[in-house]
Amino acid sequence: MKQLGFLWLGVLALIMVSCNRTDKSADSSLSSDSGKTVNAVDSVADEGTLTTIATEILTTLKTKDYTAFASYFHPTEGVVFSPYGFIDTKTAKKVSKASFLKLVEEKVSVIWGNYDGSGDVIRLTAQQYLENFVYNADYLHAEKIGYDQIIGKGNSLNNLNEIFPKHPFIEYHFSGFDKKYSGMDWTSLRLVFKQYQSNYYLVAVIHDQWTT
Repeated sequence: MKQLGFLWLGVLALIMVSCNRTDKSADSSLSSDSGKTVNAVDSVADEGTLTTIATEILTTLKTKDYTAFASYFHPTEGVVFSPYGFIDTKTAKKVSKASFLKLVEEKVSVIWGNYDGSGDVIRLTAQQYLENFVYNADYLHAEKIGYDQIIGKGNSLNNLNEIFPKHPFIEYHFSGFDKKYSGMDWTSLRLVFKQYQSNYYLVAVIHDQWTT
């Protein structure tokens, strides 16, 4: 009888160990699922943060507060300004916060690239460039907004992902304004960001439109 009693105790012990292992396995699975949820939230939070920053930037451009606009420039890399979707690394103008503010203050005309079609140089003051090749439409109320998504597509190459790989960007897009142009008067503005010391800053401002 004693042997039978010991046998039953052994069976009970095995059952308890098995249950504990099953519980631990379930906890691990739940922890893994929770981890995935946290990662997803983090990703959404990044998009939300960038959207907020981009909205602030567009507000400074709309109100022509260019001093405030310059505060969003990347501290060490400055900002590349491209008048078209294809970023010409030879002609696109790259400026630091200090040099941009100097251009705004002195109101001197400088070269920002070349006009599509004619190939003539784009010689404008900083204010003129921003009005013609940056905030040329009310992007605060854009028709479409894309996060890490190219919306405006014409007949020219788009090399944003080659020049700024893995850099998050937001595109603000209008599909057109006058029906007689059948959408060929579309326009987009892309703001490209890079993280620096836990904050996001502008590294590129890209205007895009239909090109010949």
